[in-house]
Amino acid sequence: MPTASGTSKYVAVREHLLSRIQEMQPGDRLPAEPVLCDEYGVSRITLRHAVDGLISDGRLVREHGKGTFVIEPQYTLSYRERFADAVTGFYAQQSNEGFTVTTSVIKQEVVLAGGLVAAQLNISAADRVVELTRLRFVNGILHHLVVTYLPHALFPDTAGVDFTDGSLYGYLKDTHGVVLERNDLLVSLEEANPFLADQLGIDVGHTLLKIASTVFDADDRAVAYGTSHFTPQNSEISFNLHG
Repeated sequence: MPTASGTSKYVAVREHLLSRIQEMQPGDRLPAEPVLCDEYGVSRITLRHAVDGLISDGRLVREHGKGTFVIEPQYTLSYRERFADAVTGFYAQQSNEGFTVTTSVIKQEVVLAGGLVAAQLNISAADRVVELTRLRFVNGILHHLVVTYLPHALFPDTAGVDFTDGSLYGYLKDTHGVVLERNDLLVSLEEANPFLADQLGIDVGHTLLKIASTVFDADDRAVAYGTSHFTPQNSEISFNLHG
């Protein structure tokens, strides 16, 4: 099938299938895999990947020996963050899955690191960092609030860059030549304080999924530390571990 420049066959098939099933009724059956492969001109692996993604999104169900059927959307607002070997960042990850990521920057200023941030970035508590607070949206739906700290000595320009569109990690790579090699994660639960509750549109005290992340470059130097708090409908992550 024809694809736009830069669009993978998987993304193109997924988008077309999603449009297709939106015109179908719950209980309707998709054509068999060989038929769809011929129709889209893709391999069975590519088609299965696209269908599996829509099953994960709660739009389809596969019944063994019967086929794949359209169902009522189960959790269409859930976009899982996945952590594997590559450090790509949320923007690139979700964009590669065919979703549209937008950002609202609510704070961007230079502050003192303080003890916690300094310990994560291996700098002095009195050193300056760029604090970047953003609301991230997927397909127009609020996904999470992320606060990121970057050493000002390394990336002073990030205090003035417009991060409304695009990827922070992508900017570090393209502008500073930073190659991200490692991401240390700490996953926990935390009750929403008044600030988080206001930004995420929930009640104070609501339990949230929190992920703290320290990212390192190829020289094992900490280049960013941040925390993400996810909306209740997006409190799900996926890890892919390889031995």
